Amino acid sequence: MLKTINIDLLNKDDFLEKYNHDEVSHGLIEYLIQEGKNISKKDKLILNIHVNFQNDLNIKDMLIKALNKEYINTINDHYFNNLFQILLFLLGIIFLSLSTLFKEGVIWKEILLIGGWVPIWEMIELELFNDVRGRKKKKIIKNLIHSQINIQ
Repeated sequence: MLKTINIDLLNKDDFLEKYNHDEVSHGLIEYLIQEGKNISKKDKLILNIHVNFQNDLNIKDMLIKALNKEYINTINDHYFNNLFQILLFLLGIIFLSLSTLFKEGVIWKEILLIGGWVPIWEMIELELFNDVRGRKKKKIIKNLIHSQINIQ
């Protein structure tokens, strides 16, 4: 099925970052990702960009470069998220192991037991929610990169 995302650029400030005119606006990239959420991988995507200013920019190449940069940032976020999950897991295991050193009825045993499960549950939450969002975002960006871009 054919899906279309229309973008109206009234001036260069709609396309370029406010403080760095060598980069595409982060707001535009976020808009494209938001609009791409409802598009499946099987759909053929077309980006129609209506330029209403003197166009001396290479809009298509700059947009693809910005999408690639966002894709790499998403991969890096996933990598650091995984490192944080490993750290939480190890911290939980250490606290759970330390809780076995105390006798039953000692308050420190319960504190360490609870303190061990909290980071493990936090790790599970990160895996269930953040990783799923990151994978979905990567699929959307990949779909946007391989879409047909029409500049009008």
